[in-house]
Amino acid sequence: MNASEWIVDRAVLAHAVQAGTRIAAVDGRIVAIDQQAASPHGKRLRGTLLPGFVDLQCNGAGGRSVDEATGEALDIVAAAVFRGGATAFLPTLITAPWDRLLQQVAAVAAWIERWHGQGAEPLGLHLEGPFLQAPGAHDASCFVDPTTLRVQQLLAAANGRLRLVTLAHSRLGAAAATAQLVQAGVTVALGHCDQTLGFTACVDAGARAVTHLFNVMGPLHHRDVGVAGMALDDERVTCPLIVDGVHVHPAMVRNAFRVLGPDRLVLVSDAVGAAGMPDGDYSLAGIAVRAKDGVVRDGAGRLAGSALTMALAARNFLQFVQTAGPWTLARVAASNPAALVQCADFGTLAVGKRAAFTLLGDDGSFTCIR
Repeated sequence: MNASEWIVDRAVLAHAVQAGTRIAAVDGRIVAIDQQAASPHGKRLRGTLLPGFVDLQCNGAGGRSVDEATGEALDIVAAAVFRGGATAFLPTLITAPWDRLLQQVAAVAAWIERWHGQGAEPLGLHLEGPFLQAPGAHDASCFVDPTTLRVQQLLAAANGRLRLVTLAHSRLGAAAATAQLVQAGVTVALGHCDQTLGFTACVDAGARAVTHLFNVMGPLHHRDVGVAGMALDDERVTCPLIVDGVHVHPAMVRNAFRVLGPDRLVLVSDAVGAAGMPDGDYSLAGIAVRAKDGVVRDGAGRLAGSALTMALAARNFLQFVQTAGPWTLARVAASNPAALVQCADFGTLAVGKRAAFTLLGDDGSFTCIR
């Protein structure tokens, strides 16, 4: 039996921020949350303890990329994600030729299966592509329709480890594929599509999110609201947002939060290998990308993921939305993402949950605790 105990200045619980909180865990599970005095072996934490952040879109970090699909690369990514403030994440694969993508899916799923407990915990796989319509930095020559057979092949390759699929609602068969994936327990997000055709049909079929609100969705206009306008308007839809100040202007982050509130907004990094690293040259799905001043672009100058960590995304969010505090941050960086991908072990500080936390220090730092 492995027992741990912490006493923290403040803890963000589901419905309150509680001062002077003691948290006890056994074998990585919370067994008590109270205000009793700590034992002599308890660890003192200064700051505000939040449920561990969960990053639903991470293409890479620490100089390595998920699409390398090797144990060495994925271990480095997981360690960098943990250093960057998230206790759990979805390693994310983007568009590639179909047969190669299936191989990558199988390799990443196998790594998830044998994860050895170091770094951020992989909760499953996020596949962003190739069922897309608007490329962004993706290779559009590899886009395909989400046929029943392709979805079956994907589920088989992932061997139960597929958590989230981003697909374009305008593709032929998108609504049927959404229903097929949802039936298999996979969360579906709509994204990389600049047409509204099929959006409501896919949401009716069970899609519950969009991938990176505002980005690769076409324009938002008062007479033609576009995909972003429909996502903001449909209360069934959760909206992940890349809060680096470049993908989405701070004013639009504030506007989105006014509409979505703490219940429908999710922070994601969309990180590539540049996350947690200095400016320089990196790779995304075999594409050369460059990080300059913390912004990642491909050779054509298009945004190609980000250099964000979840800690930096959280810091930016608190700066951009000054009405938000630790309770709201816990929702958008931990509770909402965990709930979206149906991961009941994470997202809240409660008895029975995983003892994995993100500590907001009084100096504004973010540190993972486990």
